[in-house]
Amino acid sequence: MIAVSGVFAKCFTVGFPIKNNEDSLWCILSLILILSSVASLLTTPKVILETYVPSTSGDITQFLSETMSDERNERRQKRKRKIWSVMESTDTRLVLKRRKIADFRPEDLAAFFRLLEDPVIRKFLDSDSHFKVADKYLLSIVVEYFGRVRLPAYSYNRIHFFVALFIANQIEEDDMKSKFNMMPALFGKRLWRSLYYDFRRIQRKFIVAMNWRVLVTRQICDEIQAQAPTHWVWQRDRGLLS
Repeated sequence: MIAVSGVFAKCFTVGFPIKNNEDSLWCILSLILILSSVASLLTTPKVILETYVPSTSGDITQFLSETMSDERNERRQKRKRKIWSVMESTDTRLVLKRRKIADFRPEDLAAFFRLLEDPVIRKFLDSDSHFKVADKYLLSIVVEYFGRVRLPAYSYNRIHFFVALFIANQIEEDDMKSKFNMMPALFGKRLWRSLYYDFRRIQRKFIVAMNWRVLVTRQICDEIQAQAPTHWVWQRDRGLLS
């Protein structure tokens, strides 16, 4: 390249045309190279990365307010509703108690009864003869959890049932060992250890879908059982064993 530049400089120093054919050839070649380099620089496209940045503080405030408003509305929709009920009434005193309203829907209870006929679930319930992990109150919590997740009733399956029952045992029971009996019943004795972490991942999503509302009162459980008081599943009462 230095040699080409020197020859090109010689062309303008000596003058053009040059008598030496070799020098004139070098001048022409160097001129072509320089012109091609300039043309390539002119035709190279320039890449521009564009990123939206709010131009004013008002734009930022509007963007944040819209985001927070959506989150606030979602929390309001999932917030637990409560009502006041009369607990005691006399001539001079009226006792009121604030009571939570259950979230379960009739279709959630129907889906629960449908799952009780699943052979895997039925076999597991039969094996839990002392009602350690599936008494009537823990099973009522499963129904309430279905209502809080708000999935279409037809979409609930045996995995949802065991996930809800597992969470209910974590919240309500002190026996942390017995709940793991669900895993072999659901996945089989050979596979349940390899699938356990997938089960826990579904469990976390289930809790998030309930907006972390995992506590269920005894009154709600009684209300659920009162919808079909003669159903055989409500006979799973630990008090009847003693």
